Amino acid sequence: MTSTDMYNEFIKYFQRMGEMYKEYVKSMERINQLYTESIRNVERMNELYRELIKTNERMNELYKDLQRTNLDWLDRFWRPWLIKEPERKDKKHEVEEKASNNRS
Repeated sequence: MTSTDMYNEFIKYFQRMGEMYKEYVKSMERINQLYTESIRNVERMNELYRELIKTNERMNELYKDLQRTNLDWLDRFWRPWLIKEPERKDKKHEVEEKASNNRS
């Protein structure tokens, strides 16, 4: 092999190395783009999770309000009826006892 051939081989090797380096740089740029895109996606997911947490908190507050309203409704409208009912049963029981005592 002559020195010219060796020089040409060296140049071809360097050109191939340059092409490989360019491909490597392109690949690294693509990886960088994907990485920055994934960071944006993670940030967006964090925002969505924050909104979900706020929504769940609002739903819990609404549920507590509904629970309070139901208890208030129960106390205002049904409690008097529920209290009167045992009195009626007690009165019936007393009347029955008096009737059975009178029979004896």
